[in-house]
Amino acid sequence: MCGICGIHHLDLQPLEDSGLIDRMSAQITHRGPDSAGKFERPHLALAIRRLSIIDLETGDQPLSNETGEINLVFNGEIYNYREIRKGLIERGHRLKTQSDGEVIAHLYEEKGTDFVRELNGMFAIALWDDRQKRLVLARDRAGEKPLYYWLKDGTLVFGSEIKAILQHRAVSRQLDPEALSQYFFYGYFPAPRSVYADIHKLPAAHVMVVEGGTSRTECYWRLSDYQRPPELGGMNRKQEEEACEELREKLREAAISRLVSDVPLGIFLSGGIDSSTIVATMSELSPGNVNSFSVSFPQRSFDEGGYAAYIARHFNTRHHVLTADDQTMRGALATLVIHLDEPMADPAIIPTYLLSCFARQHIKVALSGEGSDELFGGYPTYLGARAAEYYLKLPRVLRRQVFDRVRNLLPVSSNAVPKGLFLRRFLTHAEKAPAVRHHTWFGMFSPVELDQLFAPDWAGPHPPSSVIFNPLTPILDGARFDEVIAEMLYLDFRMYLEDNLLVKVDRASMACSLEMRTPFLDHRLIEFAAGLPTNLKMRGFKTKYILKKAVEKWLPHKIVYRQKRGFTVPIASWLRNELQPLVAETLEAGKQKRQGLFNSGYVQQLIREHTAAQADHRKALWTLLCFQLWYDHWGTGD
Repeated sequence: MCGICGIHHLDLQPLEDSGLIDRMSAQITHRGPDSAGKFERPHLALAIRRLSIIDLETGDQPLSNETGEINLVFNGEIYNYREIRKGLIERGHRLKTQSDGEVIAHLYEEKGTDFVRELNGMFAIALWDDRQKRLVLARDRAGEKPLYYWLKDGTLVFGSEIKAILQHRAVSRQLDPEALSQYFFYGYFPAPRSVYADIHKLPAAHVMVVEGGTSRTECYWRLSDYQRPPELGGMNRKQEEEACEELREKLREAAISRLVSDVPLGIFLSGGIDSSTIVATMSELSPGNVNSFSVSFPQRSFDEGGYAAYIARHFNTRHHVLTADDQTMRGALATLVIHLDEPMADPAIIPTYLLSCFARQHIKVALSGEGSDELFGGYPTYLGARAAEYYLKLPRVLRRQVFDRVRNLLPVSSNAVPKGLFLRRFLTHAEKAPAVRHHTWFGMFSPVELDQLFAPDWAGPHPPSSVIFNPLTPILDGARFDEVIAEMLYLDFRMYLEDNLLVKVDRASMACSLEMRTPFLDHRLIEFAAGLPTNLKMRGFKTKYILKKAVEKWLPHKIVYRQKRGFTVPIASWLRNELQPLVAETLEAGKQKRQGLFNSGYVQQLIREHTAAQADHRKALWTLLCFQLWYDHWGTGD
């Protein structure tokens, strides 16, 4: 795992600032503290900060082909590099190292920009071809590894993190109003936008090719190509059993491939089905030698330590437990502001960061279970989509009667209870397009609330709610689904996973110089899961149906069928109690007015209602707090 950055003049004129690439590289030292390297031409500079995992002795970057005409830096791991290396040598290539990255240069020699299709791994790559005067940037299929860029006036600046790009004096910190509206709706920034108007993300599964003074961006892999066509039906009992067996085999393959390492590794164990499945496959290979790590919370309602300890005993792992109290997590919040180049409203980043720092004392590589919920239908949110299917089968007149009766039964104070707030949103938006209602139900702010949040001078002529669904159109273009739940899974894979969960895991782990690997995001497993009928993922109101059935042979029944929880923190209570002084200071009315972004009166109303327990504004206030803490450090705040 590493961090990369670079500068390139498209017209091949010399770079003006010779020290810029070193300043950029220094900004991402935490991503690779083991070594540094760079490759330079008059018009180009590439830099790498390396966290050495494979080929510790000779694997330093940049890497090149035999002639030195192709040079690259890359962040990530290529899990099938041994098979690729063997084939390259058989075809006459001469490799100088045992590293996984060197195969990229030689694959490019043979296949040009199509080399990415051969890679099974997580990666962000920057490759320079001296022969063609071509720069190639590429990201892995799921978007595990980040890559941001700024392209203006013939200059391209890119990096694993935005803080490296900001070292270029011409890069503006002007905020992107549309992206900001989307952040306050989704809680993250959907690609390709970032918080800054001129800085963009290279989307997952895309290649950027820069040559001849121009650039083009191409998609090389589409999840929709593997989706089950709507016209295909379900599976009979025998086919279902065969699918379970194939799923078990692909889970084994994915886990085994991610155990390749020349340094100690372990697993983040929550005691849920996803991480427990990975522990089962790791223990099959190395019984009694698996390092597992979990976090325990003082509040019993948030603590999963008992389940993790149960699995650790069941598979005889070397189990390590971190106890994270309120004070520790609040301290982590302050530290994370420095590492997050753009705001993130997912509170689970706090325990993820703490556990990463704890695990880094013992290991250098950790496995985690991200991706399973989006592939196999694990989120409770899908229950709402299934309920909407039944609700919409009622005659319109009856739906109206149900809506009026339930709405009238709910007291105004129902907004103080998350379930009451969700029920109001469910009834209000159930008849909207599936993609719209899916995100509206669980948005940080509702569209109506969003239009009240921003100051009129900042919002401009168009209300913020008019742009929040813009990311959905290009994502859904050309995709077809066998039922509504399949569309929700697809959206969550392409948005929530790529732009929230994987960003959270990358920033939290790399802040501690820890590499994170995600077996469920092996592209062979992704493609297999995408081709399964939706009723094998969610059967009625049963989530993760086929995954649970497949791993019944590996895991105890109480783990397979336990209620999903995930990393959670007591945000509502924090905002009313321990964090209330921080909220009052950070979101102070005078400061908000001077800043000019938000309607300060509305923000203060949210604070008053939440503090008095008149309403539950945890999501809205946490999203605001995370933004303002970021803005005070990285933006142009007070």
